[in-house]
Amino acid sequence: MRPATLCSAFAIALFGCTATSALDLENGQRLSERWCASCHAIGAPTARKNYVISFAAIATKQGMTPEVIASFLMLPHATMPSLPLKQNDAQDIAAYIMTMKK
Repeated sequence: MRPATLCSAFAIALFGCTATSALDLENGQRLSERWCASCHAIGAPTARKNYVISFAAIATKQGMTPEVIASFLMLPHATMPSLPLKQNDAQDIAAYIMTMKK
């Protein structure tokens, strides 16, 4: 492979992957409002939803990371509905949750 072609391929791989895997906080917020807000407080906790952990409480749990949250969202759980999430949607929701960490 010629050096110019090799350099171009490397640049496409490096920058192309970064662009496609960039987190979309707006998408995470939109999905959270659509699928999560009926049970979880996605802003300040309310009295009506105090039996379910809030997003802020999730974000501040010891050892919580966006990767942990995204992995959790992709697995079935008895207490949560099975949501039609793609991996990038789960990552966007996880990133949105982590913005609430203080």
